[in-house]
Amino acid sequence: MLSSLRLRLLLAAGVFSLTAMAIAAIGLSLLFERHVSQWADAELTAHMDRLIAGLDRGADGNPAVVRPPGDPRFESPLSGLYWEVVVEPSGPVFRSRSLWDFEITLPKEAQLADTLRHYRVAGPGGSELYLVQKHVQLPQRVDARQARVAVAIDAAQLNDAVWKFAGALVPFLLLLAFLLTLAAWAQVAVGLKPLAAIRHKLSAVVTGRAARLGAGLPSEVQPLADEMDALLTARERQVEKAKGRAADLAHGLKTPLQVLAGDIDRLAQKGETEIAAELEKVSAAMQRHVDRELARARMAAADVNATAAVAAIVDSVVRVVSRTPQGARLTWDVDIAPDLTVRIDAADLAEAVGNLLENAARHATSRVRVSAAAASRSVGIAITDDGGGIPAVLRDDVLRRGRRLDSAPSGAGLGLSIVADIAETWAGTLAFSGGRETASDFAVTLTLPRAG
Repeated sequence: MLSSLRLRLLLAAGVFSLTAMAIAAIGLSLLFERHVSQWADAELTAHMDRLIAGLDRGADGNPAVVRPPGDPRFESPLSGLYWEVVVEPSGPVFRSRSLWDFEITLPKEAQLADTLRHYRVAGPGGSELYLVQKHVQLPQRVDARQARVAVAIDAAQLNDAVWKFAGALVPFLLLLAFLLTLAAWAQVAVGLKPLAAIRHKLSAVVTGRAARLGAGLPSEVQPLADEMDALLTARERQVEKAKGRAADLAHGLKTPLQVLAGDIDRLAQKGETEIAAELEKVSAAMQRHVDRELARARMAAADVNATAAVAAIVDSVVRVVSRTPQGARLTWDVDIAPDLTVRIDAADLAEAVGNLLENAARHATSRVRVSAAAASRSVGIAITDDGGGIPAVLRDDVLRRGRRLDSAPSGAGLGLSIVADIAETWAGTLAFSGGRETASDFAVTLTLPRAG
């Protein structure tokens, strides 16, 4: 089954065009055959009228054809044009010289008739003749006898004329079919153009270049675009509601967490340090989960048209992290072109880069390098440090565990899972390379769609 609507329409147009051309060829050939028959009738009738007018009494007093038709083909043997007269009831029979020694067996007619009758009869040499005949009353001077008068032409001449016409007609019909197919192709191309416009508009919505399909489409497809815009609007409302519920939940947990923190301090002051430490660990895990859900809620409601300048955001984050106790001991090297922009919300990019830089500062020995490489449709932001890095066998597991709130480890695991969530939200990727196992610096590369 053809999956292309264009091919279906073109195939249907081609089949219909060829069918129409075949019907036209048959119809025109039949019309031409009728025209040829009418022409033959007219010519044979003219010869018959002359033949009947030439019937008179001969020198011997008997009926005779004293003035035969003057067409020279009647005098040429087997020329294809013949006449014959049978005087009734007992003859004689008169024939054109073109019949040579052949006598046409004329059809019997019981009654006189002044109208032509058409027949197909056997002719000389096994040919078929198209014959017209009248059964007439001879004048009184010719003994008032009756006669059957016939004029015939070789049917092959009529058939040849029809076939020649059909042969000359076929190339023109094929040319017409080709032109009709081209017209159908143009019609299909124009007719399907609005679908291509919808596809481009959808691509713009997906990539963030537009928020809605909008108007400007033909009336037949505009309702479809309106329905899709309505669906996008409903989707945004659902996201806003989900964001609000997540934010309400997270903020609702913050107050109990703050109360719990005060209780932990009081327990520690009373000397219950072991219980305070356990509660502090649980409280910290809950706080991280709340922060993560808030980040997720913000990402879900982010503007799809957002863009961010990579160099500016990385510089601002590096300035903050390099002032922390862990970052102050390191050498920071930033190499990013100032004009690089990516398709992501600036706050999301700052959070992702911040998590990666905090991990690098925590594990690096002496230096951290931040660079960016641009491709045609993406930008890779690489953060490299001279620490040991994550073992290769655990890298997928870190991200996988980080996505599971019930088993995510503290520190890098949760931070990396947040970065992975951000990358996935903005159609990006997170990848690891290098490390102690390869005797090279460990690198984390965040790849995002390029803007502009």
